[in-house]
Amino acid sequence: MKANTFSILGDSISTFEQCNPPENEVFYPKEGCDVLDKEHTWWHMLMEETKLHLVMNESYSGSRISVTGSRPPSSSFLSHTRQERLSGDIIIVFGGTNDFGQAEKPATLAVFSEAYDHLVQLMLETHQESKLFFCTPLQRSDKALDEKNIHFWSQNDLASTIRKTLGHYPEANLIDLASYPITNGDGMLFDGLHPTRQGMRLIATLIKEGLNLD
Repeated sequence: MKANTFSILGDSISTFEQCNPPENEVFYPKEGCDVLDKEHTWWHMLMEETKLHLVMNESYSGSRISVTGSRPPSSSFLSHTRQERLSGDIIIVFGGTNDFGQAEKPATLAVFSEAYDHLVQLMLETHQESKLFFCTPLQRSDKALDEKNIHFWSQNDLASTIRKTLGHYPEANLIDLASYPITNGDGMLFDGLHPTRQGMRLIATLIKEGLNLD
């Protein structure tokens, strides 16, 4: 596949100070975490390795696919404002863990499933000039894979819902980050959720493989 440019639609894992729209909340840099410069992020590593040019990093810390939670509706991946900022040969969508795992009012599985299906349809209709890649969230180690949230669904359910949804849309591409095992003590995650520099390297490698640019 020949591609020169890409955009990201993401959550905190893809943020970095002054690298996202100014109204978007960011997570990185974070005290105690070794992701100290934008060069330590997965997307910057991907740029260096592929020579892709990043045209928009539309990432927002705490954002969800669904219009749920305490953040404004404009933070949702479905937001018209967020969608209209995206362009490029490739768009990488990397989110969903906040729908499942935030302590305050996680979405129900039915709401998440409907929202993700809507997202894929919306993006296929809106971004016909771009090749779309949807990532399952990287495993988080602050919760067991089969541990249920207050609405009785798990990380396993999160990943399987995304896989199932994308199975209905052959023109949308899956990058299955959730299939890579993460364990406590392996150095990949800073707080059980957000990647360290080592974790960022892993994400960059897995996404590069998933893009199949060669």
